[in-house]
Amino acid sequence: MGEKILQNCGPFALPQLALSVLVMSLLVGYLVALKRGEVSPGNTPWIRTVEPLGAISTALGLLGSVVGFVVAFGGFANGMDVQQLTRGLATAYWTTGVGIFVALLASSGSYILTVLNTRESKL
Repeated sequence: MGEKILQNCGPFALPQLALSVLVMSLLVGYLVALKRGEVSPGNTPWIRTVEPLGAISTALGLLGSVVGFVVAFGGFANGMDVQQLTRGLATAYWTTGVGIFVALLASSGSYILTVLNTRESKL
């Protein structure tokens, strides 16, 4: 599955992969810091780091969509090139899907960390 994502996302694959690894690393790091008590109750440093990465991921996915659609419909310039059309559409949809997935991961992870932190501060 990972190879298919890398192949279909084209030039957007590596930035999206890097963002997903960074988001997961930050979420795990903040979770460990929260459990160790290294993050004071009520303090939410992940909002300044994880949530903007989710927004960047969404924007990167949408940019990949635009590039994919340009490639896809560029296939109509000299008649219909079905391979170029399908390649462009695949890039468009895969980059959008990966971007939204990473954004959902960042948003839900940030929310879970906030809930855990709020619960810890009430104890």
